[in-house]
Amino acid sequence: MTADRSFIVGAWRTLVDDDRKSAALVVICALTTRVLAAVVLPDQSALLPDAISYREAAAHLAAHWRIDNPFEMPLYPLLIAITGPGYPQLAADIVLSALTALITRSLALEIFKDRQTATIAGLAVAFYPPLIFISVTGLSETLFIFLVLSAFLFWYRAQFVAAAICAVLAILTRPVLDAAAPLLVVYFAAVIHRQSAKQTIRHVLSYAAIYVALMSPWWVHNYRAYHEFVWLTPGFGTALYAGNNSLNHSGGGNIGEDYDTTAFDAIRDPVARDRALRDAAINFIWQNPGRFVELAAKKFVRMWRLWPHHPGYSGMTAMVLTFLSITPVILLASAFLLFLMPPGMLMRSSPILLFIAYYTAVHMIIVGTIRYRLPLEPFLIMFAAATVADVIRRLLHDRMESEGLVEAK
Repeated sequence: MTADRSFIVGAWRTLVDDDRKSAALVVICALTTRVLAAVVLPDQSALLPDAISYREAAAHLAAHWRIDNPFEMPLYPLLIAITGPGYPQLAADIVLSALTALITRSLALEIFKDRQTATIAGLAVAFYPPLIFISVTGLSETLFIFLVLSAFLFWYRAQFVAAAICAVLAILTRPVLDAAAPLLVVYFAAVIHRQSAKQTIRHVLSYAAIYVALMSPWWVHNYRAYHEFVWLTPGFGTALYAGNNSLNHSGGGNIGEDYDTTAFDAIRDPVARDRALRDAAINFIWQNPGRFVELAAKKFVRMWRLWPHHPGYSGMTAMVLTFLSITPVILLASAFLLFLMPPGMLMRSSPILLFIAYYTAVHMIIVGTIRYRLPLEPFLIMFAAATVADVIRRLLHDRMESEGLVEAK
């Protein structure tokens, strides 16, 4: 038994110390789990209508170079239009999700400077059920998570041009990063990398130039579609109204249950309708500040709950699997952040913590659901991996100490 343990420990150390083997194992495990999920899981589009919306938007984009759905950003429908729906789209999502596991490993290595933590983080993402599930459902989260993690990896490496490209592409997938990205550029340059004011300004200007270059085709598309300038989509008002109206008591965003827009149906222009919905939501918040705070708290709970709220995933299997996936991650990540984080690591980790706080706050204002939490979970997995790595080191040290291989304290 001792020989077996020694072999396992030796094999693990060899794997951790060999970057190529570690990276290859992460990618192979991620691809394997996702291909198996694609084979085993039935089509989820009946429960997740957004998957159908993306395919319809892609078909319309391919035929007319226009997206009619006012709630969708263009990049994921463009990806589907390029690959084609069905198996090619599925294959693209699986590859992106597998690469996300690899990027998580690289990002953890960049932050913690510890190969063991990085390997554990990459493998955890490779085997993490919620990320496996979302990779085979045809939703934009897979692409968005890949791009956000890539942006953070490049920011940590002070590669600001590459980070800007990934960040803007993430915005073109889901617009939630739009307000945070330029602030993150400043924070990484001035605080994390301690660059001069001149360098920081140069990075901001570079980001702005890349932002304009990549967003311009979308702005042209919107002007042709709506005959006026639309920054992102004419859908923010609906999202804000969904979470802030007299009908909403749960913090959710289910039409007919949490909100009803039929009173605005007479407004035919999508942009004018969006403004009217936005103004109605702001008016509700202004007149009902206590209710707004109450709903924000409910949205926070919905977003961070440990099991699904969606009625289609309220069965015992889905609830137990989700609970057993996220609970250890939150507990282990909390243990690292509260008790095990070494001096100086808080500053290094602060961009991620600030992003988690910002992202959560955005969904406390609009709508909260655990699906929207998913882009944050790879970050939490990295902190959880640091706890696991610390425990492994302590156990190995105690074992070596008991065998007289190291001096007892």
